[in-house]
Amino acid sequence: MKTKPIIICILFIKSSLLSAQSNFTALSFYSGYGTVLQHTNKIGNLITERPFFVEINIFKRASGYYQWHHTNNFPDYGLCFNYETLGNTKKLGQSIAAGSYLEFPFQNKEKNILFKMKMCWGITYITKKFDIETNHKNIAIGTHLNTFIQFRFLWQIKINQHWYFNPNITFIHVSNCRFSVPNLGINTLYPSIGITYHFKENNRYNIPQDSSSNKKSKHEIFLFSGVGANEVEPPTHQKLLALTAGINYYYNIHQNQQIGIGTDIFYEQSLAHEIKKTDTSIVKYDFASTFSNGIKLGYAYNFGRICALLEMGYYIYMPNNSFPNGIFYHRIGCRYYFKNNCVAHLSLKTHFAIAYHIEAGIGYRIPLLSN
Repeated sequence: MKTKPIIICILFIKSSLLSAQSNFTALSFYSGYGTVLQHTNKIGNLITERPFFVEINIFKRASGYYQWHHTNNFPDYGLCFNYETLGNTKKLGQSIAAGSYLEFPFQNKEKNILFKMKMCWGITYITKKFDIETNHKNIAIGTHLNTFIQFRFLWQIKINQHWYFNPNITFIHVSNCRFSVPNLGINTLYPSIGITYHFKENNRYNIPQDSSSNKKSKHEIFLFSGVGANEVEPPTHQKLLALTAGINYYYNIHQNQQIGIGTDIFYEQSLAHEIKKTDTSIVKYDFASTFSNGIKLGYAYNFGRICALLEMGYYIYMPNNSFPNGIFYHRIGCRYYFKNNCVAHLSLKTHFAIAYHIEAGIGYRIPLLSN
């Protein structure tokens, strides 16, 4: 039974590679040994070996049909399949992941050496999880299914028309976003090498044919709300409700970049557990124990109608003036902009490297002044 997810993953990768000839134009392969980043002292005793990863990507280069292809220097986009050991095969097991990604160059000219960045978000199956009876020392991962997040900085070095050599630095994060505890998560860093093969060229548009995703204003207000759930220690499998509402002001530096400020209001039942004075205290989910408020700075990078966001906030109100998770909070996520200014929102709220809960919701953008 333990090998079933691995077999399914192999079959899925095989079928995807067979279809690559018609849907994608290139393949890349990466592998290497790295290190587990100990973002908390609690995880140190779990790490007994160096992690290792191997990865296959199938992708195509943006054709230039959309304006955002040109704005973002003709990025690559495709599917990532990743296998990773996690620093302790016996307790932490392995990660088998799949996700979609974008990889864009920082230069807009064709050169023999290009500096690029890859962003990937997907799901992963972890073969070993916390179990109170059989694996109680695994305080990093509490579920088999987890979020997979990857960032990669790479140098694409051209060998010939088809082959490229890719030295790189890869960061990978896996966790269940505290949907179930324990959930310290695992962060790994890999200095590694990769190789890319382009087996065919796709059509190229020197003039964009669709610019409908372009922003019509330099200034906008963004309103959003989200819902999520998490748990608190010790593990009880009780899901606790988390609600978020926020307002942002954004200044559009360019069609693909925004900076902003804003404020958030949180209703988090987990907070009532974290601020209680004793283990026997009665937990009440009222305003005095569940609501908090913060101000924030934000940055967003846009790929057409898709937006990657990063925010850092500072709590200005917390029940009893208590800060069980510190005074700062953070948000990483993505949004999809519809033509009618409605927005789909998915993000992860964290306290530095510690996940707190997912925020899934909707939003609305209000342009203030036309260009």
